[in-house]
Amino acid sequence: MYRDIEELQDKIKAIANLPTLPHVASKLTKMINSPSTSADIVAALVAQDVSLSAKVLRLANSAFYGIPKSVNTLKSAVVVLGFKILHTMVLSLTVFDMFGKGDSKSVIFDREAFWQHSLRCATIARLLARTRLGRIAIDPEEAFCAGLLHDIGKVVMEQYLHTDFHKALLHARVHRISGFEAEKYVLGYTHNDVASWLTTSWSLPDEILQPLVHHHEPALAQSCGDSVMLCHIADILSHAGDDFDERELFPQIKSLGITPKDLTGIIQKIPDEMVKALDFIIL
Repeated sequence: MYRDIEELQDKIKAIANLPTLPHVASKLTKMINSPSTSADIVAALVAQDVSLSAKVLRLANSAFYGIPKSVNTLKSAVVVLGFKILHTMVLSLTVFDMFGKGDSKSVIFDREAFWQHSLRCATIARLLARTRLGRIAIDPEEAFCAGLLHDIGKVVMEQYLHTDFHKALLHARVHRISGFEAEKYVLGYTHNDVASWLTTSWSLPDEILQPLVHHHEPALAQSCGDSVMLCHIADILSHAGDDFDERELFPQIKSLGITPKDLTGIIQKIPDEMVKALDFIIL
């Protein structure tokens, strides 16, 4: 266990190949809210990455976004989807490209299962945000992006802090506690801390950053409390089995103005929405 959290942070920062956000996603994140940003500028930026461009066009034409007409150019995608949706799409695709590959069936950490959980959390977060659209200020696409990336610290730990991470996973398994609790007990830091250190230079909007850092402890969020709580609820639902008692979430959903009836309707929609969302991890 690290007694000095600064010592651990130094260890994280000292990892030479800890990835930074690639050029296109990083620049788009910084320019997205600028009044001088145009569809032509955004399209030209995304076009710099041929692989990313192809994925953006495929997703824009997928059932996930449900655009009624074909989108054939990046500029059309920007115009039809809007800057914010394109930004969250690019960010999600970029981070998946950074961390999505690797040993998907390791003995301790199943990366394929990890991304399936992340996608399920993202899908539920999007449904929750859409349910209350207009009543709480949470953008469904930002909710999806936050849900998809909420556990990104775990993948970073698997790749760069492998021994530490596996110690915590084994402790969680043996003592039948959550991975988050095991990380705190065994290591003195968590995947949420790692996500915070990883994204320090990424300039993420708080609506995405805060859920990454505080989805296990929503009360600690410094801003965007509704977005963090929504991700927290989505994470719980994504882990829930068939014997899940929806009443357990009533206090949390009430804080967002979501009713038990809303929640039941959302749960019923998850299978169909997951089929649409699979494009994010099979491109």
